[in-house]
Amino acid sequence: MRKNEESHCPAQKMYSILIFRVSMHHIVTEAAISELVDSFYGKIRDDQLLGPIFFDAIGDNWGPHLAKMKTFWSSVILASRTYKGNPMMVHLQLPRLRRVHFERWLHLWRETVAEVCSEDVGGLFVEKAEMIGQRFLYAISMYHQSIAREEAVDAAPRAV
Repeated sequence: MRKNEESHCPAQKMYSILIFRVSMHHIVTEAAISELVDSFYGKIRDDQLLGPIFFDAIGDNWGPHLAKMKTFWSSVILASRTYKGNPMMVHLQLPRLRRVHFERWLHLWRETVAEVCSEDVGGLFVEKAEMIGQRFLYAISMYHQSIAREEAVDAAPRAV
């Protein structure tokens, strides 16, 4: 089979995904995810831009949040399916998050990943975080545009 034909074969794709997941379980462990999450959110707490947002949302009650983030990243990287929640709704309920917040979040994430992970594993964590951040930023922007349009309609004078 030629190389370009392999990528179109569903069985080959499934096999590659399975091998990838199995190898990720050997390279990335729950303990490694825990270390990454703990280190990252330690930086978030001290950050002047993001720290207050998190404090307003969770106060000093970091234990449940850290546990949830560990199951989230386990589900993202290891396909463990342990995360139960709707992170998009949680982020939509926060005060308006903007690009600057996501850029800072990604900067701290990349920095922490570089400190904690090997280059190949780190690249996977960063790639996933960038995709998630882009989706969240887009959805949050669309949500707030929709609300602004509704408020403008509601505030417009009505014809009598």
